[in-house]
Amino acid sequence: MRASRTAALAALVLAAGTVLPAAPSAVAAGNSQTGPASTWFSVSNYRILDTRVGNGAPSGKVGPDSVTRLDLRKWLGTNVVPTAVVMNVTAVDPTGDSFVTAFPDGQQVPTVSNLNFDPRRQVTTNRVTVQVGANGVVDLYNHVGSVHLVVDLQGFYTAKGTNGNYPGSTFVLGRPTRLLDTRTTIGDRQGKVGAGEQNAIAADVSSVLPADAGGSELVLQVTATEPTDASHVTVYPAGQSVWRTSDLNFAAGQTVTNLSYIDAGRGGLALYNNAGQVDLVVDYIGRFDYHYPGTASGDHGLFVPAAPTRVLDTRSGLGAPAGQAGPGSTVRVKVTGLGGVPENVTAVVLNLTGTNAADDGHITAYRSGDAIPSTSNLNYAGGKDTAAMTVVPVGADGCIELYNPHGSVDLVADVQGYYTG
Repeated sequence: MRASRTAALAALVLAAGTVLPAAPSAVAAGNSQTGPASTWFSVSNYRILDTRVGNGAPSGKVGPDSVTRLDLRKWLGTNVVPTAVVMNVTAVDPTGDSFVTAFPDGQQVPTVSNLNFDPRRQVTTNRVTVQVGANGVVDLYNHVGSVHLVVDLQGFYTAKGTNGNYPGSTFVLGRPTRLLDTRTTIGDRQGKVGAGEQNAIAADVSSVLPADAGGSELVLQVTATEPTDASHVTVYPAGQSVWRTSDLNFAAGQTVTNLSYIDAGRGGLALYNNAGQVDLVVDYIGRFDYHYPGTASGDHGLFVPAAPTRVLDTRSGLGAPAGQAGPGSTVRVKVTGLGGVPENVTAVVLNLTGTNAADDGHITAYRSGDAIPSTSNLNYAGGKDTAAMTVVPVGADGCIELYNPHGSVDLVADVQGYYTG
């Protein structure tokens, strides 16, 4: 199921610092509600909320301690019952340091965050996976200040076998692999990407596609670093016209990361930079393999949405000893047995946040027991709360590991769901 693309945010970002909700010392009892095992359906990033123009909600900024309701049935139709959705959520022109929490309608606001922002950053974006309420509604809670919210729907999950004759797609976990780094010789493009370059970067993705001719949608961690100007980057299939959406929004000198789901074929992956010059990095995480109408999706790689649950907060000692992750350190986090996540899962979907760092740095998330891959899942900034959604493989012991190569930072992780083995 695909929908036409509509105009999406193409805006600038300024640097800043924000706040995070305080975490309890243990995972809250009752935060264990999970949905049914589900398959993935991609749409083409259409806008379901823009408070600047009154799309999806009344026109005007949302205020402090407010909840904005998104009725997915309005966009997907009453015959589609989503169990979870993937959205790009953007905060525009905030008046205060704040965060946004996405959660299923009908539940209390959980102690998690998905997006952190402040007035010095005009635009902040993060990918969000969130369980949908039984009534088809997702809520967005804004903590303090006033802010415009923009939401672009990227896809949805439905319970296996419930979307008519369409079985959907299932997730195939990959080995974390760097496909492109314009700062180095990795990939087929070296050097910064200039303003307005279109199809100049056609990153080769053939090594991570299935051998047969079946279609796949890649799950990629895309990073912009050392930009000369405030800009945005759009990720799209090579050979097509540039989509009117943005995957990354950044200021001059800022490093940002976001997860992208992209239907890139043998022609490769294109990345468009709007202004200035910037280095771009693409890391492969996994893919969704299509199952054609009338075929079975199987039992592997199904997504099970979970009530948003905090499993790590080094500020309070939740999930790991209290204290910042220092340079060269690894934090091991138990993710199974918490928030409804059982043992023997393939991977978890989580929101990873870095806070209270003095300097810029990055975090690599990987399966416990594995060698540290040469990839990154979060690029955090000194003096700012920085979040990025990611997908992390889970070890046989039910743990993931978070490696911090330099600097010191507090780490926060919120689980949104998991993939079956």
